[in-house]
Amino acid sequence: MLLRSLPLCRDAATIQLISRGFKEFSVEVESCAAPEEALHKFMIQRFDAVVIDDADHAAAALLLNKLKVVPSFKNSLAIVLVDAQTALRAAFSSGTTLAIYKPLSPDRLRKSLRPLQNLIGRSRQRKCDRIPVRLPARVRLDEKTYVPALILDISQTGVALSVQQGIPNTKMVGLEFALPGRGGTIATSADVIWRNAQGRLGAQFSNMEPLSRRVLSEWAVAQLKSIQLQKGAVMAGHG
Repeated sequence: MLLRSLPLCRDAATIQLISRGFKEFSVEVESCAAPEEALHKFMIQRFDAVVIDDADHAAAALLLNKLKVVPSFKNSLAIVLVDAQTALRAAFSSGTTLAIYKPLSPDRLRKSLRPLQNLIGRSRQRKCDRIPVRLPARVRLDEKTYVPALILDISQTGVALSVQQGIPNTKMVGLEFALPGRGGTIATSADVIWRNAQGRLGAQFSNMEPLSRRVLSEWAVAQLKSIQLQKGAVMAGHG
């Protein structure tokens, strides 16, 4: 079944970027520029996702509240493009599934949409495969403030993690964690790519020390080989 999305945005460059991003997930895009038009489209047809630019916060919140009562919107994803200054509590209070930080770039959009792969009905091979884990970590907000976290999956380029308490709306954090079977702690800065209402966020490593990056790379390669061997053994057992 063809999957369809409806971006509500007045900026042509943003619409073009979103269209290319969704195309990677085999999702068709039908854009519109006015909340009334978007509401009308949802009334007469079904969309798997709506993407709303929060440049006009009042209009975005009003549309999301109106869509709540539209039957075809019940199982749709609500994605909002927000500035760093936007209060996330306000963004999520209207039923937002995912907030993606602006300014958008192809890489930021791609990484933001990855956690929604199962929800939008596609599972694609990642350039850097992610390894499911449950690793304790600390998110560093400043020199004296640390927040406990749990890494849920990790790759050579970034992580998805669950934060045990709310953290400020920021584009960059510090991150500290230790890899199983490897001595020492990896400390790095990370760009926050996406975050949701359940306290989960995705981050891309930045300014990681070369030694730490090498340790992470070697560990990740070994883990992926182990996962592949396990899958091969399972398939052989069912053969």
